[in-house]
Amino acid sequence: MKLTHLRDVIAAAEFGSLRAAARHLGIAQPSITRSIREVEHELGVPLFERHQQGVRLTAMGDAFVRRAVAVQSELRRAREEIDQMNGQMTGEVSVAMSGVSSFALMPRAVRSFRARYPQANLKITEAFFHAVEAQILSGQIDFCVGPFRDVAHESRYLVEKLFDHRWVVIARRGHPLAKCRKLSELTDAEWVRPTLSERSNEAYIAQPFLSQGLITPNVVMNTTSATTTLVAVANSDLLTILPRTMLSAPIDRSLFDVLDLEETMQGTRICLVRRMDMPLTPLAEYFADMIKRAALNFDADQT
Repeated sequence: MKLTHLRDVIAAAEFGSLRAAARHLGIAQPSITRSIREVEHELGVPLFERHQQGVRLTAMGDAFVRRAVAVQSELRRAREEIDQMNGQMTGEVSVAMSGVSSFALMPRAVRSFRARYPQANLKITEAFFHAVEAQILSGQIDFCVGPFRDVAHESRYLVEKLFDHRWVVIARRGHPLAKCRKLSELTDAEWVRPTLSERSNEAYIAQPFLSQGLITPNVVMNTTSATTTLVAVANSDLLTILPRTMLSAPIDRSLFDVLDLEETMQGTRICLVRRMDMPLTPLAEYFADMIKRAALNFDADQT
């Protein structure tokens, strides 16, 4: 089996069409058809089901593609690692970061990385660990930065804690409730709930109230973006609970009040997570170091 076989099967799976896959690869459709048939013949099983709109993977095809993607990723990483060890500081570093972690860490880390390796390509995906775990294991993503909960196979990963987010109640500047000092004074407020954590969002915004024996907050708006949440809060009487990090640059801090409450809300553990069994390339290792250095500075700024 040749590397071109893997390439062709992966492309067909990605595009769901032999014609589209061939066009993407710049080869004739009969060539990719022949390549896939050769793989199926060697394995003795069908990898695709044909239908009017194109092709779809069989169960065995799905298993094969997962392995093929991992092989392809590792070969690319191996080639880049050799080039980088040989002084050619080019290649790609692929990282997943939660939105809040991006606010806290990415600006400083990217500045340092770009200053040292201007020819390298950074690929940053906004996502939580659970959404990219398969890509970390396959080598498509070098590491993830964000909230991390214990998982069934944590032994597969090297987990480094960076800092704890401090959760706070945020209101628009001049909000009638901005001077409140207790959660019990906020039970009549209306709230906007963002998707910022792997935990249940309902649980994280309700937990501080429930722990005090108070009623569940009245959530009237849900968002999937921290930016949208802050825009909503800045232009209404809605309150929200966010990591204090979100009020750092480039957000205009003067638009908001952070309520100085007596109750302390449980923080979120922010970690850098990578595969245990595979070293990073020199470029990825350097960017990870810049993330950790940014975390040290950020943590110091919060104390």
